Amino acid sequence: MKGQTYNGQFLLDRTQLVGKPLHRVDMRLQKRISLGGRRNIDGMFEVFNLFNHANYGSYTTTFSNAASYGKPSGNLATAYQPRILQLGFHLAF
Repeated sequence: MKGQTYNGQFLLDRTQLVGKPLHRVDMRLQKRISLGGRRNIDGMFEVFNLFNHANYGSYTTTFSNAASYGKPSGNLATAYQPRILQLGFHLAF
């Protein structure tokens, strides 16, 4: 761990708290079926985080346990979730 001390306090370099980038690929397949007139139905299949890349939104930043400092920890925000599949439809009339 890089850093320096000042008045007995350990100071971190400003790059110490920068996390890893977010890698996420989403995909949507859609098929429109005409029901006659102005009526349509769209079937949809969506995949979020297609390649199931582990994205972390939080990192341990306390010195209470030096072994876990800077290590990623879980985050419940949608951007950091594992692969998610979704099926749906849209009816227009």
